[in-house]
Amino acid sequence: MMCLRLTRHWNDEFDQHVVAWSPADRALEPEFRGIARCTLSVAPDRALSRFQKWKWIVAMIARERPDAVLIHIFGIPHLIVAAAARLAGVKSIAAWAGNPPPEEPSPRRRYKTIITISKLLRCPIVTCSTAVEQEFLKLGVKLPRNSKPSPNGIDVNAVFDEAERARKAQPDPPPVIAMVSRLDTIKDHATLLNAFARVRLRMPEVQLWIVGEGACRRQLEALAEDLGICDATTFFGNRSDVPSLLGQATIFAFSTTRAEGFGIVLIEAMAAGVPIVASDVAACREVLAGGKTGILVPPSDPERMSEAIRHLLDLPETRKRLTDAGLRRVQNKYAIEICARRWENILFTKPTRMSEPAACVS
Repeated sequence: MMCLRLTRHWNDEFDQHVVAWSPADRALEPEFRGIARCTLSVAPDRALSRFQKWKWIVAMIARERPDAVLIHIFGIPHLIVAAAARLAGVKSIAAWAGNPPPEEPSPRRRYKTIITISKLLRCPIVTCSTAVEQEFLKLGVKLPRNSKPSPNGIDVNAVFDEAERARKAQPDPPPVIAMVSRLDTIKDHATLLNAFARVRLRMPEVQLWIVGEGACRRQLEALAEDLGICDATTFFGNRSDVPSLLGQATIFAFSTTRAEGFGIVLIEAMAAGVPIVASDVAACREVLAGGKTGILVPPSDPERMSEAIRHLLDLPETRKRLTDAGLRRVQNKYAIEICARRWENILFTKPTRMSEPAACVS
């Protein structure tokens, strides 16, 4: 999605060539194919070894001769692409990292090796937040030169407008708590479900919307049944109308773990004008300005999360204060225009508005 947002924003500035690393990674193919000045290539359907994948991407980069390569996949794939780009003579490359390193020793050793090879390839690692950068630095290996945080961005006006249309279409909705994210162990939906069960004891009219799909869905649905909240909890699965759903929510709740890298749904909720309750982990603390644009509660604490949700449901003036502060912050820091300029400054040493369009392979 971050690649798609940047590609859409750059459609009048650069010739772009987007590459899907795996033939399975085609969910957004129609959106990419609809962008002007954007070519889309997908890896061959047949299974390729890493060496074959390297040869394939070398040939593509040599043919396209891009001015810059922005790699949205961190790990062994980004090393393969970075090596191919260097062999083809590309001067400007960067890899994006969206999550902190795992806590387990074996993956951390692998991350240290990946960082070391990235330095040899002169491939900066651009983290999605300062929180993720700090976790990388804790590995004890110096990051490649020019590595830095570059926060994600969204089309703030588009999100707000869609959410506002949904609000106006339903002027007196029932109170709704919403969480949007993949149903994954990196998140912590279980704490939210337990918090919601507590909220319902005092506010039986409140509804909970869980938007997203993932491996944990069946487990979470079973937990909702055990807690007796099935009748008030809706699992929507993946949706393409998230801003519209946010516009119908009273509160956005984001229960997650320290493995959270950024939480782009937090900036979507701020852009949609929805007050936020979130886990007090480094990424959420950074995005919410230490609690100035949302209420932070201890992670894995359903009692504290339920208290914060009830507090916001009872105090419309507090909701208004938080949504106003959130809109200002997302407009000033997380708009896609600002995000794109950051990336241009990372990829190009010349002024951000170039006289000749550059071809970017993402």
